[in-house]
Amino acid sequence: MTGEVPNPYKHAVGRALPTLRSQAHAAAIALEAAKKAFAAGAWTGGASGAFSADLQGRDRAVKAAATACVTELETIYRGEPEQVAPTAWQVRWRNQGRVE
Repeated sequence: MTGEVPNPYKHAVGRALPTLRSQAHAAAIALEAAKKAFAAGAWTGGASGAFSADLQGRDRAVKAAATACVTELETIYRGEPEQVAPTAWQVRWRNQGRVE
């Protein structure tokens, strides 16, 4: 279609992806030191078993959430057209000040 403009929403999502990937990676490894400490016997007996089980569960949840966030934004990015009409919602979104 003639008269289309670059999709500012797709551009903004694309710019956000590297930061999101970095933050997702940081979140995914955030509990690694604690898990290693437990594996090395840093705390045994008492409530350590319950704490360790909770830690493992939270680690899985954080990793799943981080992966889901990246996947969702990548899906949004891939689903957006490169060009849109000047009156498209993506242009109005930008014009409302949500993007630099």
